[in-house]
Amino acid sequence: MAALRCVLPRSDPGARRGDHRFLGARRIRREPADAAGARGVGAAARVPGGDRRPRARPPARGGRGGARGVVIWGAVYAGLLGALLVRVRHPGAPPVEPARATPGEPIWLVTLHHLLFYALLAGAPLERALAGGAETGRAPGAVCFALGVLGYRLAGRALGDALSPFIEPRAGVPLVTQGPYRCLRHPMYLAQAAIAVGAPLTLGCRWILVLVPLAVLVLALRVKLEDDALARSFPEYWRYAARTKRIVPFVF
Repeated sequence: MAALRCVLPRSDPGARRGDHRFLGARRIRREPADAAGARGVGAAARVPGGDRRPRARPPARGGRGGARGVVIWGAVYAGLLGALLVRVRHPGAPPVEPARATPGEPIWLVTLHHLLFYALLAGAPLERALAGGAETGRAPGAVCFALGVLGYRLAGRALGDALSPFIEPRAGVPLVTQGPYRCLRHPMYLAQAAIAVGAPLTLGCRWILVLVPLAVLVLALRVKLEDDALARSFPEYWRYAARTKRIVPFVF
């Protein structure tokens, strides 16, 4: 029996356990590659020496920078522009007599005012088409644009037949002090300033905004001349001006 024990190798439980641990380690090393294949990472991750860099994510569908974003913001801009420019009169309303410039009135200032305003509205989509637009600031710009259009419409409705593109007021119309004119003497110009800033931002445009300081300067000069013209036409204008601000509520 002693001879047999010397000849036959003794079973070593520790060695068997070591073999199991070794086999288990091999299985563990194989599992990440199998799991990666199940996740669809690609064959390169399972091949030794293959490209193990993570693949780039595809761009999200419908992102703000894609074609869908261009269509959405373009539609927002077109809708607000239409709400600003299109005027609908009642079919039974009498025609309004066209406004005429008064002799000696600075027509150059009126022309420059309108040119700058429409240059901002037309230049924004042109810049967007030629140079693209930023992704940030579009939503705040659209809100500013919409508030400006709303204020412009409310001011125009309050003016009614007194609305004129010139500095001197129309002859035969009363002084307007209702609606937004109850708080401001020139609320339409505040609305125009909001439109001048918000319209380009709605399309992500930045370069066209260099015209805004010049447009604001022209507005400020026009407001001063209109105050003087209204005071000459309406004796009660300075009493009205004493309790209201020009453009910015509680400030100016």
